Amino acid sequence: MYNDDGTLTQHPMYSEQLWTNPLLPTTLNPERRQFNISLNGYADLNFGELYKPLEGLKYKLNAGYTYVPGRTNEYEGESVYNFAGMGRITNSESQSYTVENILTYNKDFGKHHLDFTGLYASKSKYWQQAIATGEVFPNDALEWGNLGAAATQKVSSQADLYRSISQMGRLNYSYDSRYLFTVTARRDGASIFGRNNKYGMFPSAAVAWNIHNEWFMNSTKDVVDNLKWRISYGISGNEAIGIYETLSLMDASTIAMKGLSNTALNIRKRMGNDDLEWEKTKGFNTGIDFGLFKSRISGSIDVYKTNSYDILLKQRLPRLTGFEDVYFNIGKVANTGIDLTLNTKNIVKNDFTWSSTVVFSRNKNKIVEVYGDGKEDLGNRWLIGHPLGIIYDFTKVGIWQEEEIKAGANKGWDEQAEAGSVKLADLNGDGLINEDDRSVLGQTAPKWTAGLTNTFSYKAFSLNIFINTVQGALRNNPQIGSAADEMGRKSTPAELGYWTPENKSNEWRSLSNRSNVYGYGFPSNASFTRLKDVTLSYNMPQNTLNKLGINGATVYVSGRNLYTWTNWIGWDPEARDITRGSDNAHLNYPMVRTYVLGVNLTF
Repeated sequence: MYNDDGTLTQHPMYSEQLWTNPLLPTTLNPERRQFNISLNGYADLNFGELYKPLEGLKYKLNAGYTYVPGRTNEYEGESVYNFAGMGRITNSESQSYTVENILTYNKDFGKHHLDFTGLYASKSKYWQQAIATGEVFPNDALEWGNLGAAATQKVSSQADLYRSISQMGRLNYSYDSRYLFTVTARRDGASIFGRNNKYGMFPSAAVAWNIHNEWFMNSTKDVVDNLKWRISYGISGNEAIGIYETLSLMDASTIAMKGLSNTALNIRKRMGNDDLEWEKTKGFNTGIDFGLFKSRISGSIDVYKTNSYDILLKQRLPRLTGFEDVYFNIGKVANTGIDLTLNTKNIVKNDFTWSSTVVFSRNKNKIVEVYGDGKEDLGNRWLIGHPLGIIYDFTKVGIWQEEEIKAGANKGWDEQAEAGSVKLADLNGDGLINEDDRSVLGQTAPKWTAGLTNTFSYKAFSLNIFINTVQGALRNNPQIGSAADEMGRKSTPAELGYWTPENKSNEWRSLSNRSNVYGYGFPSNASFTRLKDVTLSYNMPQNTLNKLGINGATVYVSGRNLYTWTNWIGWDPEARDITRGSDNAHLNYPMVRTYVLGVNLTF
């Protein structure tokens, strides 16, 4: 890692020029400054206090403003073997405000209750960034302090603006705390949509019946504490895209013409769409809330069915159009599912209690329609009757062995195979391995999730243990499929084997670059169960705290992501392999195991 003079080496691995010393950035001294200024206020007006007949009518104004300026100064010089020198100053700021006007009215007459809420709100966020860069400095003395001394100078800037308006009216009615009715109408507008469809209308209605308040439930009061049935139907909207995604954008670049430097505008690869509108979901939900045996057992069960339409999806385009993709409102997706919550008080004693909470969620979604003509989009992996996120790939049946290659078992089937290559199934039986041999292997979203929380308390001590599980998810495993550097050399976890002439594995391929010429993604089961959180706390005696002038003090120790049970090979089944930036840098970072020791004080 170090040269003879104690400085850091540039390339610590002998003859290796691809990877520089990872400690080199520790020699830099960038400055980063950011401030967050937030102003929030409200005003209330009670009309009933001004004029008695208007009793129950109130108005509230909420307003907030946030200003976040930031600055970053950076310089790279000889300490990181950049002998030309590079300095950069980045200035950015964001300004956002929110204004809410809320009008409410409440009225009780006999067993009837009526309340109304009206909302008119607006939101805005402006962001800008300016970057000044200088390269090739005479020395490193001033670092970023004099970018004008650089032989090459470059300035760039960006800015964007987002605005939205929301209008909502909601009416609630109840009779004798038994029958409840709600109707809501909401209208939202967002600047990110096409010029022709900025606004969307989203109505909903719900009814509920407090069954436990009925006369025929009187005989069950000792058993049933709460029993409510709910049903609702409505339409909700989703923005689902970023700022300016509806526009055909252009980039500026410099070109030389006739000995002069000229600015050229280049169309970006995404086509604009002025007709983009809100993604919408029609949803039906029915559920039951219950409480039994003086709330020793309580919970809720919800069953829902939703149909999403006008879905905002990025559609690939033929290259001959000059564009790569465009956002469209296309397709319909149906979701059905169930959500369950169960709370139990298992033991309730004077000094000891034990309570549990179980949550369970299962969702099934499928594409109902893509373009409205019954046709699928194989290129985007949108297949009717299947989930929106699927693994559509070949089926691996083993590894090609030397004996099979010598015997010509791959002839007319997999001509590109060599010993140690992945052996794929010829599903359509045409004697070839091609795109027609792909099939749906699974879905990327979990089929069901669940969680279990147990809370134990003994006198002043409390222990909370939370375990969650995610089941039925399938993910391509980058550790198996593409863990290689620029030279194609594999770098895999220790538990992964690999084929060699001496180790004739039928599970793991060889380290050859030709061992996976068809691009098989190595989909793997990403299900797991995790000990998510364990917290032990102690409430200090109040008598001692009173003498110190403290109202309350709790000492606690907690651990998160302590252990994971999974068959996933790699760092973590929840880790994501992300491609970032123009250099296609891969980020793959696992869940962090965290330990915290803390004290909560109340004065």
